[in-house]
Order: sequence, then C-alpha cells, then structure tokens
Amino acid sequence: MKTRIRLEEIVWGGVPKDGIPDLRHPAVLPAAKASYLDPSDRVFGVSINGEHRAYPIRQAAFNHMINDIVGGVPYLITY
Repeated sequence: MKTRIRLEEIVWGGVPKDGIPDLRHPAVLPAAKASYLDPSDRVFGVSINGEHRAYPIRQAAFNHMINDIVGGVPYLITY
C-alpha cells in the first residue's frame, strides 16, 4: 500500500514506560479532615476486614493506579 507518510518519521510521543508513577500507600486522614473534597466528589471506596478507605477519583485519574493495604490485605485499584 502506498502512503504519504514515511514510516521512519513516525515517533512515539506519549508517556514512556513507567512514566506515570502509581500511588503507593497514600496518607490516611479522617473523613472530617478531608477539606479538599467537595460533597459531590466521587471516590472509590474499599472496606476489608473492618478497615475502610476512600480514594478520590480525581486523584486516581492522575496516578491511574493505587497500591495500598487495607485490613491487612494488599490490593491495587486501576482507573
């Protein structure tokens, strides 16, 4: 197939491998102290063995992966 684009001129312009760091074991604070959240903000909620976490989706959208341990269980959230 004939094209107008020379294949040797095509270069990757995106994020390199491992270019977006995952969020590992983020700091935990009581919900009442999370003043940076608005009541309409959406979160990922996790409850394991009686321990609970909420991760703001806007933060997950930046890191794309969150690694944490809740209730003694390691897990990963991807977004």
